[in-house]
Amino acid sequence: MNKKIDKIVNAIIQLFVRDGIKNTTMDEISQASNASKVTIYKYFQDKDTLYLQIGKHIFSRYIIKLNSILASDDALIKKLYDYLNVLSDFINCGQFNLCIELVKYNRDVETEYNLYLQTYKTSMLMLIDNGINDCLIKSDLNRDMIFHYIDMGIVYYQQNSDYRYKMLNDRNFQKEFLLFYISNIFIDGAKMLSSPDEKN
Repeated sequence: MNKKIDKIVNAIIQLFVRDGIKNTTMDEISQASNASKVTIYKYFQDKDTLYLQIGKHIFSRYIIKLNSILASDDALIKKLYDYLNVLSDFINCGQFNLCIELVKYNRDVETEYNLYLQTYKTSMLMLIDNGINDCLIKSDLNRDMIFHYIDMGIVYYQQNSDYRYKMLNDRNFQKEFLLFYISNIFIDGAKMLSSPDEKN
């Protein structure tokens, strides 16, 4: 993607997240991206093309982030932290909900969503397997059950704004809840909640 398209796409994403897809006008996109409407239509012939390209751009960016964590030489606990930080960022910045909305407007975005979900599940299962092998995760637990347990927490974080607000703004609640939550799968929950930099 060249710099001009990248600038237009990022402007569209910001406007869609802030104002919603249907409330964003072509004039606003033109102004925010500093590109003429003619230039924008050159890259995005119609709304269907625009919606698909925005969905592809967002999902591919987060797929790359998840894959780069797996490919890094970092210690496993740091990878786990980085992985969860990427997922939290995806949700907190509003782009995950935007992508779900884009699926409603263009069903082809669902293909990109499914590719993201596949990467998300495969990469998480790899981290779980590494955690079991490194004696961080309880070995008597079924890996699929662990995946669904973690996924359940992530989905709840996505869907419940009150819980998300408390996790982001109440440090005591965050620490107590996370210790309760992760102690069910990690051998030493308190160690997992200490600074990841201390574990390298």
